[in-house]
Amino acid sequence: MSITSHRLLTRLYGDLAELRDAPYPGVSVFTDDANIYKLCLVLTPPSGPWKDLSLHFDVQIPENWPASPPKIRSTVEGIGHPNLFGGYVCCDLLKQVYSGRGYDGGYTPALTLRGLFLQFLTFFSSSKVEQVGGRVLDIGDCVQRKFVLEKDLQALLEDIEIGASYPLSRYSTAHLPQNSNEHAALARKWDADQSPELELGRYQGANQGASGIIIHKTKSMAPHPQRIHALESESPQRRNTRQLLQQTAWKCKTCPYGSRRLPYDATEIDEIQDVRMEDALEVLALPSTCALDMLPDDCLYVIAALLPSESIISFSEAYPRFRNLVDSSHELLRRELTCFFLRTSLQDSILGIGVALDAKARVLSSDFDWLSEEAFTKHNVRLSIRKNSFGYFLPLAFNRYHFHKARTVIWRCLRIIDTDLRLAQSVAAERAGRGYFKPVDPLVNTPERKHEEVRVVFQMMNNVVVSLMKSCDNVLASRSNQGNLLRASERAVYAYCHLFHLAICLVRTTPAIFDDAETTIRHFVEDPVHRVKARVPDMGELIVKITLVLALAPSKGTNISWENISGPVLEEVIIRNVLWVLKDSPELAVMERGRSNYRLALTLLRSKTSLRLVMFQIAFLNMFVSTYSSNLSYLDEHYGFPHKQVPEKMVEEIKDIYTVDTWFGFFQKVNFAKGAAFGPDVFSDMLRQAVRTSAQRGYHSPAQLPRNVEKTRADLEGRWKGESGW
Repeated sequence: MSITSHRLLTRLYGDLAELRDAPYPGVSVFTDDANIYKLCLVLTPPSGPWKDLSLHFDVQIPENWPASPPKIRSTVEGIGHPNLFGGYVCCDLLKQVYSGRGYDGGYTPALTLRGLFLQFLTFFSSSKVEQVGGRVLDIGDCVQRKFVLEKDLQALLEDIEIGASYPLSRYSTAHLPQNSNEHAALARKWDADQSPELELGRYQGANQGASGIIIHKTKSMAPHPQRIHALESESPQRRNTRQLLQQTAWKCKTCPYGSRRLPYDATEIDEIQDVRMEDALEVLALPSTCALDMLPDDCLYVIAALLPSESIISFSEAYPRFRNLVDSSHELLRRELTCFFLRTSLQDSILGIGVALDAKARVLSSDFDWLSEEAFTKHNVRLSIRKNSFGYFLPLAFNRYHFHKARTVIWRCLRIIDTDLRLAQSVAAERAGRGYFKPVDPLVNTPERKHEEVRVVFQMMNNVVVSLMKSCDNVLASRSNQGNLLRASERAVYAYCHLFHLAICLVRTTPAIFDDAETTIRHFVEDPVHRVKARVPDMGELIVKITLVLALAPSKGTNISWENISGPVLEEVIIRNVLWVLKDSPELAVMERGRSNYRLALTLLRSKTSLRLVMFQIAFLNMFVSTYSSNLSYLDEHYGFPHKQVPEKMVEEIKDIYTVDTWFGFFQKVNFAKGAAFGPDVFSDMLRQAVRTSAQRGYHSPAQLPRNVEKTRADLEGRWKGESGW
């Protein structure tokens, strides 16, 4: 057996062990001793049309599992589910490739067999089934009800007692006739009444089948003509399926399906004899001394390592000492760090993320699904859980042990990504006729310049912030649930934090990274010559470097602060925005004198998106520097995960950012105290100087301005009645 096949088989054994060690009610799995790839799956839905009926499926696991989904067929044909065609199950969870614009559901190798079967159980437990195109089909429930007022009840009860045909199925709440307005109104009143249901009696319906019991219920004990009664019976869906299973009487030769141990209808299982009360009290009585207190911490650590996560949570709730040990060792956090394809742990593999490069946009991105180097190189995994493709692998730090193990691979992967990124940037620069990006430089791969490849990490950190702002724009524009804002913040903060941790670990072993970043920042602050795009192509990446330097400054003994850096950074941001401001308002190229409310307001309006992005970037800078500069070891101890409260704090920061609508508010948000003291007169002159500087550097060309722009400017400013924007 090859190593590749052995790894896949190990993954399968792990999934089967999870099914054995962490069983789930309603899911029974039986293996075939002669063939590990064949399983019997018995689902007993806890709700829906087939509640408490046992449904048997044959499962064939492919030899390349989990690259391909298993094949699952219903053993008994004729079950009336809209997605069952004979034995064939139509479900996107069983399709290796499920097409659909923007669709990221369906099968993924990240699903364990337990997770897949649980989703399958949900599929058969729902009374509503989504179809192709988003249409939802209502297939009813396991019971049907007819609601009737007390004044009309007697006639129905007499029909039942004399064995008359009782067409209860016409009154199913899931399939009411269109003209049944009165019945629908009674159903709504019944549902609105929060009183408990009271059973008044049971009747045998003549045409309801062998177990066609009709249950009579109400919610009030006081007789009244307007009291609502409910007559409840088995739905046709459940009855037909139950009768089909009983008539077919199929029994499995591999598992106990069809026997008294696992009957077709779970309600027929013999009830377990009640335990004698005195025996129960004896078992539940608290001992005089807790035996667990005699165990040393080391034993509890071993126990924690062997328990399923659900058991750890339950044990922690029952035993505070165990909870403290689990929390201090971050056991549950560690368990999250497994390769989604091979399910290998941080201890047994080099773990990282898949990285995608959009060569046209020169953008690096990742879904941050944990992936092992082995899954990427030997099993050719190139799709994330959300079905996004990637072409590169980048290990993350997680902790000191893993970083030391993965360091050589990290630099190799950074070199590969950096080379292709530089090539894409060179091609883009040649097409645009600008030399903002250096071409691929052989010197980068020499020992002296090797550390420059860390710019891949800086760019990814910047892209995380850009992506978050786009997500927030969409959430706030659509006025969707604010929970979406928190989820977007969590994803971004987690991604940024892991990359931030990786950068810190790289600095520890390669001090030249910090030295270069600090030198770049000092030159940028001290000399405008070092601020041009040829020296600093991306301001977002510069802010990332500033974040890293400020976070490490206390440990490095470096005297550098945001107060000294902020002025030149914000000045350069405004200068680079001139091109886009003039594109929408070319009349601002005309230079007036003194205070100009029109210039202040229009520049703010046309720069809204870029200034908002700067506020996002500086929000991350403030959050991470203030949280981790005094305790960098926290990230090592918590596998690179941030504090729990950081995403929530970031949401509040984001909400504040979207309320900023003045220059004064902008300067406050980016912690630029000097800016608030400028005043509208001084700042108007600074905006005019920014236009001149942009032209001098060639960022925009004054020759491209339209004719009569001066007259247009005079007319527009003369009619301007708005605020100054200050």
